Amino acid sequence: MAEVGAALVGHVGRKRMRFALTDAAGQVRRDSVRSFTADTTVSISGAIMDFLRDARPDAPPRRSAFAVAGLPRGETVSITRGRWYVSRSGLRGMLGHAPLILNDFEAEAWAFHGADVRAEERFAGDELSLRRAGSYCVLGMTSGLGVSVLSRDDAGAVRVLATEAGHGGFIAVSEELARLAAEIFPGRYPVVAEDLLSAPGLVRLYETLARRRHTAPRWTSAEDITRAMASDPLAREACTWLCRAFWSYAGQLAIIYGAWDGVIVTGGLAAALRPLLRLAEMAPLFAGSGKYARLLATVPRVYAALDDGELAGAAEALRHMG
Repeated sequence: MAEVGAALVGHVGRKRMRFALTDAAGQVRRDSVRSFTADTTVSISGAIMDFLRDARPDAPPRRSAFAVAGLPRGETVSITRGRWYVSRSGLRGMLGHAPLILNDFEAEAWAFHGADVRAEERFAGDELSLRRAGSYCVLGMTSGLGVSVLSRDDAGAVRVLATEAGHGGFIAVSEELARLAAEIFPGRYPVVAEDLLSAPGLVRLYETLARRRHTAPRWTSAEDITRAMASDPLAREACTWLCRAFWSYAGQLAIIYGAWDGVIVTGGLAAALRPLLRLAEMAPLFAGSGKYARLLATVPRVYAALDDGELAGAAEALRHMG
Protein backbone atom coordinates (compact mmCIF):
# COMPACT_ATOMS: atom_id res chain seq x y z
CA MET A 1 0.00 0.00 0.00
CA ALA A 2 1.27 3.46 -0.84
CA GLU A 3 2.30 5.89 1.91
CA VAL A 4 -0.74 7.69 3.31
CA GLY A 5 -0.79 11.47 3.47
CA ALA A 6 -2.77 14.57 2.61
CA ALA A 7 -3.95 14.58 -1.01
CA LEU A 8 -6.35 16.20 -3.46
CA VAL A 9 -9.30 14.09 -4.62
CA GLY A 10 -11.98 14.96 -7.14
CA HIS A 11 -15.03 13.72 -9.00
CA VAL A 12 -15.78 14.98 -12.51
CA GLY A 13 -19.32 14.13 -13.56
CA ARG A 14 -21.54 15.17 -16.44
CA LYS A 15 -23.01 18.27 -14.80
CA ARG A 16 -20.81 19.04 -11.83
CA MET A 17 -17.42 18.40 -10.33
CA ARG A 18 -16.38 18.18 -6.70
CA PHE A 19 -13.04 18.40 -4.95
CA ALA A 20 -11.79 17.76 -1.43
CA LEU A 21 -8.64 17.33 0.60
CA THR A 22 -7.79 14.22 2.56
CA ASP A 23 -6.48 14.14 6.10
CA ALA A 24 -3.25 12.52 7.23
CA ALA A 25 -4.99 9.13 7.38
CA GLY A 26 -6.09 9.41 3.75
CA GLN A 27 -9.78 10.01 4.54
CA VAL A 28 -11.84 12.75 2.88
CA ARG A 29 -12.13 15.90 4.94
CA ARG A 30 -15.87 16.59 4.70
CA ASP A 31 -15.38 20.23 5.62
CA SER A 32 -13.24 20.75 2.53
CA VAL A 33 -15.71 19.45 -0.10
CA ARG A 34 -16.64 22.02 -2.72
CA SER A 35 -18.80 21.68 -5.86
CA PHE A 36 -18.64 23.39 -9.26
CA THR A 37 -21.37 23.21 -11.90
CA ALA A 38 -21.21 23.04 -15.67
CA ASP A 39 -23.13 26.32 -15.84
CA THR A 40 -20.36 28.29 -14.14
CA THR A 41 -17.17 26.27 -14.67
CA VAL A 42 -15.29 26.21 -17.95
CA SER A 43 -12.43 23.83 -17.21
CA ILE A 44 -11.30 21.26 -14.68
CA SER A 45 -7.93 22.93 -14.22
CA GLY A 46 -9.59 26.27 -13.49
CA ALA A 47 -11.89 24.67 -10.92
CA ILE A 48 -8.94 22.95 -9.22
CA MET A 49 -7.07 26.24 -8.99
CA ASP A 50 -10.13 27.94 -7.47
CA PHE A 51 -10.57 25.07 -5.03
CA LEU A 52 -6.95 25.08 -3.85
CA ARG A 53 -6.97 28.86 -3.50
CA ASP A 54 -10.05 28.72 -1.26
CA ALA A 55 -9.06 25.54 0.64
CA ARG A 56 -5.61 26.90 1.50
CA PRO A 57 -3.85 23.59 2.22
CA ASP A 58 -0.74 23.82 4.41
CA ALA A 59 1.32 22.66 1.43
CA PRO A 60 0.53 21.86 -2.20
CA PRO A 61 -0.88 18.30 -2.41
CA ARG A 62 1.81 15.87 -3.52
CA ARG A 63 -0.71 13.19 -4.52
CA SER A 64 -4.11 13.32 -6.20
CA ALA A 65 -6.86 11.08 -7.59
CA PHE A 66 -9.83 11.95 -9.80
CA ALA A 67 -12.92 9.83 -10.44
CA VAL A 68 -14.36 10.65 -13.86
CA ALA A 69 -17.61 9.80 -15.65
CA GLY A 70 -15.85 8.32 -18.63
CA LEU A 71 -13.33 5.75 -19.82
CA PRO A 72 -9.97 6.68 -18.22
CA ARG A 73 -7.70 5.58 -21.05
CA GLY A 74 -5.27 7.62 -23.10
CA GLU A 75 -3.86 11.09 -22.66
CA THR A 76 -7.22 12.88 -22.79
CA VAL A 77 -10.32 11.53 -21.05
CA SER A 78 -13.68 12.85 -22.27
CA ILE A 79 -16.61 13.03 -19.88
CA THR A 80 -19.51 10.99 -21.27
CA ARG A 81 -22.27 13.29 -22.54
CA GLY A 82 -20.44 16.27 -21.08
CA ARG A 83 -18.29 19.11 -22.36
CA TRP A 84 -15.41 18.69 -19.93
CA TYR A 85 -12.31 16.62 -20.55
CA VAL A 86 -9.38 15.57 -18.38
CA SER A 87 -5.83 16.05 -19.69
CA ARG A 88 -3.26 13.89 -17.92
CA SER A 89 -0.32 16.03 -19.01
CA GLY A 90 -2.20 19.22 -18.15
CA LEU A 91 -2.92 18.04 -14.62
CA ARG A 92 0.62 16.73 -14.23
CA GLY A 93 2.04 20.09 -15.29
CA MET A 94 -0.27 22.04 -12.97
CA LEU A 95 -0.01 19.79 -9.90
CA GLY A 96 3.63 18.75 -10.25
CA HIS A 97 2.83 15.02 -10.10
CA ALA A 98 1.00 12.39 -12.14
CA PRO A 99 -2.56 12.02 -10.81
CA LEU A 100 -4.44 8.75 -10.46
CA ILE A 101 -7.46 8.84 -12.79
CA LEU A 102 -10.18 6.23 -12.41
CA ASN A 103 -13.73 5.61 -13.55
CA ASP A 104 -16.40 6.99 -11.22
CA PHE A 105 -17.98 3.60 -10.58
CA GLU A 106 -14.56 2.11 -10.00
CA ALA A 107 -14.34 4.76 -7.29
CA GLU A 108 -17.78 3.77 -5.95
CA ALA A 109 -16.56 0.20 -5.49
CA TRP A 110 -13.45 1.40 -3.67
CA ALA A 111 -15.65 3.56 -1.44
CA PHE A 112 -17.83 0.61 -0.46
CA HIS A 113 -14.69 -1.39 0.29
CA GLY A 114 -13.36 1.40 2.49
CA ALA A 115 -16.60 1.83 4.41
CA ASP A 116 -18.04 -1.68 4.02
CA VAL A 117 -21.69 -1.93 3.03
CA ARG A 118 -24.44 -0.73 5.32
CA ALA A 119 -27.46 -1.95 3.41
CA GLU A 120 -30.42 0.43 3.47
CA GLU A 121 -32.53 -2.21 1.74
CA ARG A 122 -32.04 -5.95 1.41
CA PHE A 123 -33.71 -7.23 -1.75
CA ALA A 124 -32.70 -10.89 -1.51
CA GLY A 125 -30.27 -13.35 0.00
CA ASP A 126 -28.18 -13.32 3.14
CA GLU A 127 -26.39 -10.38 4.69
CA LEU A 128 -23.76 -8.97 2.35
CA SER A 129 -20.28 -8.16 3.69
CA LEU A 130 -17.36 -7.02 1.58
CA ARG A 131 -15.04 -8.09 4.39
CA ARG A 132 -15.48 -11.68 3.25
CA ALA A 133 -13.62 -13.16 0.30
CA GLY A 134 -15.70 -13.10 -2.87
CA SER A 135 -16.75 -11.18 -5.95
CA TYR A 136 -19.34 -8.41 -5.90
CA CYS A 137 -20.96 -6.28 -8.60
CA VAL A 138 -21.74 -2.60 -7.98
CA LEU A 139 -24.56 -1.23 -10.17
CA GLY A 140 -25.71 2.37 -10.18
CA MET A 141 -28.78 3.79 -11.89
CA THR A 142 -28.55 7.55 -12.28
CA SER A 143 -28.39 9.67 -15.43
CA GLY A 144 -26.45 6.68 -16.74
CA LEU A 145 -25.69 3.11 -15.69
CA GLY A 146 -22.46 2.48 -13.80
CA VAL A 147 -21.00 -1.00 -13.37
CA SER A 148 -17.90 -2.15 -11.49
CA VAL A 149 -16.72 -5.33 -9.84
CA LEU A 150 -14.96 -5.66 -6.48
CA SER A 151 -13.20 -8.86 -5.44
CA ARG A 152 -11.35 -9.94 -2.32
CA ASP A 153 -9.21 -13.08 -2.20
CA ASP A 154 -8.65 -15.37 0.78
CA ALA A 155 -5.52 -13.44 1.75
CA GLY A 156 -7.50 -10.18 1.92
CA ALA A 157 -6.11 -8.59 -1.25
CA VAL A 158 -8.70 -6.33 -2.91
CA ARG A 159 -9.09 -5.59 -6.61
CA VAL A 160 -11.59 -3.42 -8.45
CA LEU A 161 -12.49 -3.93 -12.10
CA ALA A 162 -13.76 -0.86 -13.90
CA THR A 163 -16.19 -1.77 -16.68
CA GLU A 164 -18.20 -0.05 -19.38
CA ALA A 165 -20.98 -2.63 -19.14
CA GLY A 166 -23.52 0.19 -19.11
CA HIS A 167 -22.61 0.74 -22.76
CA GLY A 168 -23.00 -2.93 -23.63
CA GLY A 169 -26.06 -4.43 -25.28
CA PHE A 170 -29.14 -4.84 -23.12
CA ILE A 171 -29.94 -8.51 -22.44
CA ALA A 172 -33.65 -9.26 -21.99
CA VAL A 173 -34.73 -12.44 -20.20
CA SER A 174 -38.32 -12.37 -21.44
CA GLU A 175 -40.08 -11.86 -24.76
CA GLU A 176 -42.04 -8.94 -23.32
CA LEU A 177 -38.88 -7.10 -22.29
CA ALA A 178 -37.26 -7.72 -25.66
CA ARG A 179 -40.32 -6.37 -27.50
CA LEU A 180 -40.53 -3.32 -25.26
CA ALA A 181 -36.83 -2.47 -25.73
CA ALA A 182 -37.23 -2.78 -29.51
CA GLU A 183 -40.31 -0.55 -29.43
CA ILE A 184 -38.56 2.16 -27.40
CA PHE A 185 -35.44 2.08 -29.60
CA PRO A 186 -36.56 0.98 -33.09
CA GLY A 187 -33.78 -0.02 -35.43
CA ARG A 188 -31.06 -0.15 -32.75
CA TYR A 189 -29.01 -3.35 -32.70
CA PRO A 190 -28.20 -3.78 -29.93
CA VAL A 191 -30.15 -1.53 -27.60
CA VAL A 192 -27.50 -0.02 -25.34
CA ALA A 193 -28.23 -0.94 -21.72
CA GLU A 194 -27.61 2.57 -20.37
CA ASP A 195 -30.05 4.09 -22.85
CA LEU A 196 -32.81 2.08 -21.16
CA LEU A 197 -31.62 1.64 -17.58
CA SER A 198 -31.20 5.31 -16.65
CA ALA A 199 -33.15 8.49 -16.02
CA PRO A 200 -33.39 9.33 -19.76
CA GLY A 201 -34.40 5.71 -20.40
CA LEU A 202 -37.26 5.96 -17.92
CA VAL A 203 -38.59 9.04 -19.72
CA ARG A 204 -38.49 7.26 -23.08
CA LEU A 205 -40.13 4.18 -21.59
CA TYR A 206 -42.92 6.31 -20.09
CA GLU A 207 -43.46 8.10 -23.41
CA THR A 208 -43.64 4.76 -25.23
CA LEU A 209 -46.30 3.44 -22.86
CA ALA A 210 -48.26 6.69 -23.29
CA ARG A 211 -48.22 6.22 -27.07
CA ARG A 212 -49.48 2.68 -26.65
CA ARG A 213 -52.48 4.04 -24.76
CA HIS A 214 -52.97 6.98 -27.14
CA THR A 215 -52.62 9.43 -24.29
CA ALA A 216 -50.48 12.51 -23.87
CA PRO A 217 -47.64 12.07 -21.36
CA ARG A 218 -48.07 14.23 -18.25
CA TRP A 219 -44.46 14.11 -17.06
CA THR A 220 -41.22 15.12 -18.76
CA SER A 221 -38.50 14.12 -16.30
CA ALA A 222 -37.50 10.98 -14.44
CA GLU A 223 -37.91 12.84 -11.14
CA ASP A 224 -41.51 13.70 -12.00
CA ILE A 225 -42.26 10.13 -13.09
CA THR A 226 -40.86 8.51 -9.95
CA ARG A 227 -42.64 11.03 -7.70
CA ALA A 228 -45.92 10.27 -9.47
CA MET A 229 -45.63 6.47 -9.41
CA ALA A 230 -47.76 6.17 -6.24
CA SER A 231 -50.69 8.10 -7.75
CA ASP A 232 -50.36 7.84 -11.54
CA PRO A 233 -50.90 4.31 -12.95
CA LEU A 234 -48.97 5.06 -16.14
CA ALA A 235 -45.98 6.40 -14.20
CA ARG A 236 -46.03 3.34 -11.95
CA GLU A 237 -46.20 1.02 -14.96
CA ALA A 238 -43.20 2.73 -16.54
CA CYS A 239 -41.22 2.49 -13.30
CA THR A 240 -42.18 -1.17 -12.88
CA TRP A 241 -41.00 -2.05 -16.39
CA LEU A 242 -37.73 -0.23 -15.78
CA CYS A 243 -37.18 -2.29 -12.62
CA ARG A 244 -37.94 -5.49 -14.51
CA ALA A 245 -35.43 -4.53 -17.18
CA PHE A 246 -32.84 -3.57 -14.57
CA TRP A 247 -33.00 -6.88 -12.72
CA SER A 248 -33.01 -8.73 -16.04
CA TYR A 249 -29.69 -7.13 -16.98
CA ALA A 250 -28.26 -7.31 -13.45
CA GLY A 251 -28.68 -11.07 -13.38
CA GLN A 252 -26.80 -11.44 -16.64
CA LEU A 253 -23.98 -9.22 -15.36
CA ALA A 254 -23.71 -11.35 -12.23
CA ILE A 255 -23.13 -14.37 -14.48
CA ILE A 256 -20.71 -12.57 -16.79
CA TYR A 257 -18.55 -11.20 -13.95
CA GLY A 258 -18.98 -14.12 -11.56
CA ALA A 259 -20.48 -11.88 -8.90
CA TRP A 260 -21.87 -14.81 -6.93
CA ASP A 261 -21.28 -13.17 -3.56
CA GLY A 262 -23.42 -10.08 -3.93
CA VAL A 263 -24.87 -7.25 -5.98
CA ILE A 264 -24.86 -3.72 -4.57
CA VAL A 265 -27.39 -1.34 -6.14
CA THR A 266 -26.86 2.38 -5.71
CA GLY A 267 -27.65 5.70 -7.42
CA GLY A 268 -30.36 8.32 -7.18
CA LEU A 269 -32.78 6.71 -9.63
CA ALA A 270 -32.43 3.33 -7.91
CA ALA A 271 -33.16 5.00 -4.58
CA ALA A 272 -36.43 6.41 -5.92
CA LEU A 273 -37.39 3.00 -7.32
CA ARG A 274 -36.68 0.97 -4.18
CA PRO A 275 -40.36 0.21 -3.43
CA LEU A 276 -40.62 -1.49 -6.83
CA LEU A 277 -37.16 -3.03 -6.94
CA ARG A 278 -38.07 -5.04 -3.84
CA LEU A 279 -41.26 -6.53 -5.31
CA ALA A 280 -41.41 -10.34 -5.29
CA GLU A 281 -42.01 -10.43 -9.05
CA MET A 282 -38.50 -9.08 -9.64
CA ALA A 283 -36.62 -12.06 -8.21
CA PRO A 284 -37.35 -14.44 -11.13
CA LEU A 285 -36.13 -11.83 -13.60
CA PHE A 286 -32.76 -11.61 -11.83
CA ALA A 287 -32.45 -15.40 -11.60
CA GLY A 288 -33.64 -16.08 -15.15
CA SER A 289 -34.24 -19.64 -16.32
CA GLY A 290 -30.77 -20.78 -17.37
CA LYS A 291 -28.27 -23.19 -15.92
CA TYR A 292 -27.45 -20.98 -12.91
CA ALA A 293 -30.96 -19.84 -12.03
CA ARG A 294 -30.93 -21.56 -8.63
CA LEU A 295 -27.52 -20.13 -7.76
CA LEU A 296 -28.53 -16.63 -8.85
CA ALA A 297 -31.61 -16.83 -6.66
CA THR A 298 -29.31 -17.06 -3.61
CA VAL A 299 -27.07 -14.10 -4.53
CA PRO A 300 -27.42 -11.33 -1.90
CA ARG A 301 -28.79 -8.13 -3.41
CA VAL A 302 -28.92 -4.86 -1.48
CA TYR A 303 -29.38 -1.14 -1.93
CA ALA A 304 -26.72 1.04 -0.33
CA ALA A 305 -25.46 4.60 -0.74
CA LEU A 306 -22.53 6.63 0.55
CA ASP A 307 -22.16 10.38 0.95
CA ASP A 308 -19.64 11.69 -1.58
CA GLY A 309 -18.93 8.11 -2.62
CA GLU A 310 -16.81 9.06 -5.64
CA LEU A 311 -14.55 11.27 -3.50
CA ALA A 312 -14.25 8.66 -0.76
CA GLY A 313 -13.52 6.03 -3.41
CA ALA A 314 -10.85 8.16 -5.08
CA ALA A 315 -9.19 8.55 -1.68
CA GLU A 316 -9.43 4.81 -0.96
CA ALA A 317 -8.02 3.93 -4.38
CA LEU A 318 -5.14 6.33 -3.79
CA ARG A 319 -4.39 4.56 -0.51
CA HIS A 320 -4.13 1.25 -2.37
CA MET A 321 -2.79 2.21 -5.79
CA GLY A 322 -1.44 5.73 -5.71
